Amino acid sequence: MIAHERRAMALMAAFALAWVLLEDVVGAHVQGHYPLMQVVWCRYAVHLVAMLLLFGWRDPGRLWRTRRPVFQLSRSLLMLAMPLSFALSLRVGLPSDTVWGEFWFAPLCTLLIARLMMGERVPWPVWAATAAGWLGSAVILRPAAELTPGTALLPLAMALSFGVYLAMTRSLRSEVVHANLFYTAVGVFALLSPVMPMIWVTPNVHDALVLVCIGLVGLFALFLLDRAAAMAPLAASTPFVYVQVLGVLTLAWVWHGHALGRASLLAALSIAAVLGWLWWRGARERAPSAVTFTATREPAP
Repeated sequence: MIAHERRAMALMAAFALAWVLLEDVVGAHVQGHYPLMQVVWCRYAVHLVAMLLLFGWRDPGRLWRTRRPVFQLSRSLLMLAMPLSFALSLRVGLPSDTVWGEFWFAPLCTLLIARLMMGERVPWPVWAATAAGWLGSAVILRPAAELTPGTALLPLAMALSFGVYLAMTRSLRSEVVHANLFYTAVGVFALLSPVMPMIWVTPNVHDALVLVCIGLVGLFALFLLDRAAAMAPLAASTPFVYVQVLGVLTLAWVWHGHALGRASLLAALSIAAVLGWLWWRGARERAPSAVTFTATREPAP
């Protein structure tokens, strides 16, 4: 169990870094130039084409064979709800830092779902570490104090979308990863396709290549997330999604030259320390747990 949990931690941290690459490095080249829903559609169009070329060119049917098609498609809708909630949040006038500040309640939502609806054990140190990550992200992002109950609902919907998506991905751990990734993309692609003629802005060659890169990086990121959720209970890996906050802060400091305030620096160091402690704590678990894990086969959901 120890090895599986630590692999899940590493995979979630890698997903978080891939997310930084997706949103703040590659995606930054097209932000503001194209409608967000067009970027999302292009991302998942590339995602589907890449899967067909890499995994389905001999037997395309392997991509959509699943025992739980309705569950898979329902999970896919969450990947549309998340960017849509973000876009609507900006439309009603919320600053992006405020939206992200509330979004980072998502890991706590994930743990609540894992405990209350999936029956997974969440040790108190994990609750404490995740709460510390949430508070640290709030200090770094400094969400606006003028949030009203009405405007707070949209970022909360974004957070819940991610939390429920992660929990549903954990429930699909017995399914083939190709099917999980295919259904994640196909639902969003199908729903957004009728809208594209109304909002389409034709990209130039440079931006088209960037959109292709967004799709490929997004596919890789979702693969890492799928494997992290399948590898071990959500309590093991969920806190490590806060690596994304650290990655964005580091990028702003090193690449863009933004000065870090004392509060942000202390919050970042606190998040890093908490995650390091969880990693160390995982290594200190007793060895018999590993024997129990390998000797007991986990039932399929």
